[in-house]
Amino acid sequence: MNKAQHEKEDHEKLVTVFETGNEAVVAVVKSILDEAKIRYLAQGEGVQDLFGVGVIGTGFNPITGPVEFKVMPEDEEYARELLKDIK
Repeated sequence: MNKAQHEKEDHEKLVTVFETGNEAVVAVVKSILDEAKIRYLAQGEGVQDLFGVGVIGTGFNPITGPVEFKVMPEDEEYARELLKDIK
């Protein structure tokens, strides 16, 4: 199995542990996960305003949706515990 195939399989296993459209919360979540040394993917980050629609009172771009933080299954429980009080 080559590196690209292995990385694809890893991405397919990822589970969503947190969603937000608030850029300030995105920064806080990243900081918490980084501090805990939990590897994550912030899916949808950077495309919030790509379509020029903005967040129109929903907290996220209605076209792209919220930023989803995904982690490996073995980190899910710990990540959820760390993020449980984030609004």
